[in-house]
Amino acid sequence: MIRTLLIFSNISQRLTFLLFICILICLVQIALIFQLFSHHDKVHPSSRFMKLNCKQKLLCPNNITRFSIHIDKNIQYPNISYIRSPVFSIILDTIRNSSYYTNDSTSACIHIAPVDTIDRDRRSKNGDYLYFIEQRLKFFPEWSDPNKIHLIFNHYTGTWPSYHRTLDFNLPSHYILASTSLTYSNYNCLSHLTFPLFHSNYSFSSSSSSSLPSRSMLLSFKGKSYEDVQHHRTFFRHLHNNHDIIIKYTDHTNTSDDKNEYIQLLQQSHFCLVPSGRRLYSYRLLETLHYGCIPVITTNDDELIILPFSEIIDWSKSVIIYSNSSLSLLPYYLKMISKTQRNDMQKQCLTIWLEYFSSIQRIVLTALHILNDRFISSFSSLSIQY
Repeated sequence: MIRTLLIFSNISQRLTFLLFICILICLVQIALIFQLFSHHDKVHPSSRFMKLNCKQKLLCPNNITRFSIHIDKNIQYPNISYIRSPVFSIILDTIRNSSYYTNDSTSACIHIAPVDTIDRDRRSKNGDYLYFIEQRLKFFPEWSDPNKIHLIFNHYTGTWPSYHRTLDFNLPSHYILASTSLTYSNYNCLSHLTFPLFHSNYSFSSSSSSSLPSRSMLLSFKGKSYEDVQHHRTFFRHLHNNHDIIIKYTDHTNTSDDKNEYIQLLQQSHFCLVPSGRRLYSYRLLETLHYGCIPVITTNDDELIILPFSEIIDWSKSVIIYSNSSLSLLPYYLKMISKTQRNDMQKQCLTIWLEYFSSIQRIVLTALHILNDRFISSFSSLSIQY
């Protein structure tokens, strides 16, 4: 009898424990669902963007009435080149061939010194960092002229974890910085221009299909984990289910097979993770747009980055910003997006890529068009005169 009572007692204790576990699991699930809905407004595509609406207009110096740009010349040493990266070389060639270029320095609205400022991170290993840059800039008389406006292009300024934003040289009196490291807290309508980040060997020539291919995966990512810096992208591995969410990490040696698999994932996925890496910006944004995969941008940084050409592009229709929310809830959020909305976003990705990012030349000309709209051709009480 006593043994029977003990058995029933043990069974009762086990049932009580199992009931407690079930209740605990239910509470956790309810908490997760509540968190998902409470964060829904924070990650909705249209709510994490602020339109760059710069009302103040710039005025060209010396009463110049037409927006124009001049590439300055090193008169003292005309045969010396300070160009190191292929990207900067293409930028200069595109400017020379554009309708905005003038060969007359005195009639130019803005100037650009042919000194390579693309890479200003001393830790870069690609060999494009240019030393003694201030000494080199002194060979261009326009650089030290306080009445001139200078256009400066830059891709790399800092790295994880602080993404320290310094160009490593002193800026001139008046400038416009076309940079890939701008956030809403450090953007200035009068002196900044958003610019995309891309590899110097990025394959822009590949045609982008205007039709939407059949996609079988919800979400994908293939890239480096950066485990040495405890980057947030190391958490992506917990999303992998080997079914409709594929997460793959690569080492530092990317082979042709890795590249082909990466492109296949972009083509087969509805959404693609675009995390910040050792840079606040990512090469992946343009790559995902190219293949019509909706970018899901994540970052360690508390500041919200400004996407390229936000002055004219409405990114809310094509990109998802997912920040300050649990990554474990991301798949649930993505599944809540309707098929119609998803298709519309994918079409927008392809349209944006074709119109603004399908070549370096198109990127540079888009930047010049934005600057052209920013300057006015006559005096105004609302204008800023240098």
